[in-house]
Amino acid sequence: GFSQAADFYIILLCGSTITMFSFFRKKSPFTVVVKEFDHSRFAAGMEVTTDKHDYRKDVTALQQTFQSKRSLLKEPSNPSGTLVATSLPDQQGHFSYFVGDLVDSSEQEEELLVKELPVGAYAQINVDFKDPSGLTLAVAKAKNYFFNKWLPDSGYEVLPGIESYELYDRRSRIKLASMLLIFPLRKK
Repeated sequence: GFSQAADFYIILLCGSTITMFSFFRKKSPFTVVVKEFDHSRFAAGMEVTTDKHDYRKDVTALQQTFQSKRSLLKEPSNPSGTLVATSLPDQQGHFSYFVGDLVDSSEQEEELLVKELPVGAYAQINVDFKDPSGLTLAVAKAKNYFFNKWLPDSGYEVLPGIESYELYDRRSRIKLASMLLIFPLRKK
């Protein structure tokens, strides 16, 4: 496959001359939009604490368990969406992984954990990917762009504790391959 370099070149062979055009030099690969939430949004679901070593196994098990509990959800949001929240790892490398569906009420069955996205500013990046196998790399590139390129000069910092939220909404379900990466912000 291709190397993971940020630049992508088209090479035209004109006689003996090689001309190179760089596509991604000028335009940034991601667009960050800051939106103010004027009311809290909630997701009801389940959470697991994991690490890099057990991540795949733990997340797969969690998603299957949540799938079996979905019928317990009260007042699912319309349009529907699934939220994934990842915390920053602690010193031992453990982090929490939450998966849940958007709901209009924070009153849920006690088997379900409710996460609140409170009123405030959120940076949003739309992440497109060609097929599900490309999602992990696309998200990693978007996070890298956000933390290393956009955030330092933005006048914002990310709220402590949460690394990011991933929102998979109806666009994802109708096989349009995209999701929204969301970062809770506060002014520096």
